[in-house]
Amino acid sequence: MSERPNHKDTVCYGLDLRNYDINKLRQSRQINLAWVIELYNAYPDKARFFTPGRANQDISAFDLRIGTNQLRKQIIAGVSEADIRKSWEPGLQKFKAIRAKYLLYPD
Repeated sequence: MSERPNHKDTVCYGLDLRNYDINKLRQSRQINLAWVIELYNAYPDKARFFTPGRANQDISAFDLRIGTNQLRKQIIAGVSEADIRKSWEPGLQKFKAIRAKYLLYPD
């Protein structure tokens, strides 16, 4: 724990995950979009939630980590978690078809 935390005496918007069962997350083998959506919905200044990163002022740090701006746009538009996951299916199926020939132990 830092003696001088960056956000000391500042209101922070987050989730208390100290009692969350991490094994539950591992077993689901999915990113928990509900957390991201909940954080965005709770954040009072929506325009600043996805601010550009320090390395690139044109692209948000979120977009850089995710690899596309599509998820950010879906969250802002209020698309449900189920519909977001459904939008990933065509790309996932294409990826699975490409990787199939490289699997040593096919499913």
